[in-house]
Amino acid sequence: MKALVLYGSKTGNTRLVANRLPGMLRFEAQAVNVASLTNADLLLSYDMTLFLASTWGDGELQLDMELFMQRTHIDLHGQPYAICELGNYYGYDDFEFGALKIIQYHVELWNGREVVEPFSMDSLPHKDWKNLERWCEKLNAFAGATHG
Repeated sequence: MKALVLYGSKTGNTRLVANRLPGMLRFEAQAVNVASLTNADLLLSYDMTLFLASTWGDGELQLDMELFMQRTHIDLHGQPYAICELGNYYGYDDFEFGALKIIQYHVELWNGREVVEPFSMDSLPHKDWKNLERWCEKLNAFAGATHG
């Protein structure tokens, strides 16, 4: 299994997590900043895409990731994907809107197949590495079951 870790990062928090993620997985993964992506067809050269996005305000998707989602027209042909959004979730409990839902909406239009439940990672006042490890274990289990 080979995964693309596609992320957007303005302040560096999501970049930090994206660059650490390949070391937490038991399969090959490459982190790519969505701002440097010139061709969405890159997603098709991987077995799975992991979307990492920071959130702003009331859970809005960061602009570079949102623009990528809006401008991309691709058929993933059922390719597996998973989402991790990062932000400060203290006191924020309305998950019907925001970054996660925006990414899910677009990737479902692209015929992607969500394989692990989304993870909302608290990043303020500290990063929730323990729960990120749990999310990675679910990804590892999926990859192991899929590619033996």
